[in-house]
Amino acid sequence: MRYRTIAAAAIFIVGLSGSSYGAEVNEQGAKDLRNTLTRFLSQDIIDSGFLTVKPTSGRYEVTYDLTKFLDRISTSNFVVEGLKPLSMFAEPTAKGLWNIDGDNAFDISAHSKSGEGPATDMRYAMGSLVYSGVFDPAIGYMRSLDVTARDFKLSSATGDERIEAGASGMAYKLSSLDTAKPGTIDILSSGSMPDFHEKISSAAPGSAEIKADNVTFDAKATGVPIRQLHALLNFVLDHAKAKKLSKRGSDRFEKLVRDALPLFVSLDETAAANNVSVVTDVGRLALSKLTYSFKMNGLTEASSIGFGLRAEDMKLETSAVPAVYQALVPDAAVVEVGIPDMNFAAAAHILLDTDFSTGEGLSTEKSQKIQQAVFPNDRLTIDFPEISARSSVYDIEVSGKMTSNLLQTKEYGLQMSVLARDYDKTIAYVQNAAKTDPELNQVSFVMMMAKGFAKADPDGRQRWDVGVAEDGTFTVNGQVVTAPK
Repeated sequence: MRYRTIAAAAIFIVGLSGSSYGAEVNEQGAKDLRNTLTRFLSQDIIDSGFLTVKPTSGRYEVTYDLTKFLDRISTSNFVVEGLKPLSMFAEPTAKGLWNIDGDNAFDISAHSKSGEGPATDMRYAMGSLVYSGVFDPAIGYMRSLDVTARDFKLSSATGDERIEAGASGMAYKLSSLDTAKPGTIDILSSGSMPDFHEKISSAAPGSAEIKADNVTFDAKATGVPIRQLHALLNFVLDHAKAKKLSKRGSDRFEKLVRDALPLFVSLDETAAANNVSVVTDVGRLALSKLTYSFKMNGLTEASSIGFGLRAEDMKLETSAVPAVYQALVPDAAVVEVGIPDMNFAAAAHILLDTDFSTGEGLSTEKSQKIQQAVFPNDRLTIDFPEISARSSVYDIEVSGKMTSNLLQTKEYGLQMSVLARDYDKTIAYVQNAAKTDPELNQVSFVMMMAKGFAKADPDGRQRWDVGVAEDGTFTVNGQVVTAPK
């Protein structure tokens, strides 16, 4: 239900943006506000009375009664029960800002069935959802927002499959700050969800239960052209029902998009789960911390995307891994992968040069040009700043990049550095394990050969700088292992 409330808040924010109201709260102001908030909606939805605005105690009470809308589409195959009106309060201030706040609780169930398949029954409950913030019509966005919630529960059952999830609460904060460049803002947000749990079960094997003491996240978007994005959003909403744009509308849309580019300067997000436990039919995996990261710059001539995943203090309890291999299960692992040098700006300009007033959309030729524009010269590069794993018997780290020709898949290049600490210890482990599993003798032989090519780093680690050229040349620490084709 949190998302339903956020959606209602989004309608409120979009409708309120760009509007000017006096600080005095009265019936005319309520009428004007309602007309503003419903200006993007169809007349039948407006006539349902699902949204009302009334002045009360120096502020406006905005109520969304979704039952009045859902009553029109409810059938024996789609029933929603427990819906209560959502209320939020908006108070205009003398400085032109709006204070908004709300306090709601939910316990909603839904039954739906489509075709011959089994029906789905869902329940979504939250003990309370309290929020307050400051909205600035001048930028069409929140200057601040604080949200707290407790007792979140979700369940879904379809035939023999069932999903249950929940958390004891939630906290969320958002703020937006002006930057040195007029008309742009930095958006910062953070949140946490303590005592998270999710259980997936079914009649067939494959059930799983996930628990985490706390899930947290932080996100930041810099250099966001908020006014231009809001103008673009308004245009899209105003023309949502149009089958095609007029020439004037197409030109207007093109200008709005160009004004909004590159959409943001940078986007960074991290999420972490602490004291994670994953129990499945084949065993249990525990981690002290699991961290995910994502970063991206705007739609420029040199855009990049990066992903990261870090697992700490892993412990795997399962009979699926033979005892001889247990020590090979990593205690910690890091994966960082990125794609640089994507020309999203060129692709966007090709798209914007399209005349949408014809209603024909993109031609096959133009679609291909967009794909080719993203990767100049049809070259795809994948960076891996760090891929590492560590256990009691090995400590290995890999970094480098790979390039490939999207049109000639057999043409690729690789530059990679491999670093291993206590390599002799790893070889000794494999040799000892080979007494139980003779197939490991081959692995031991390859590892001994690799040691002959290694160089010693100042910190004692063994290093292999590996290169694969597009002509097939394969080198290790400068020595040619395979000559050009």
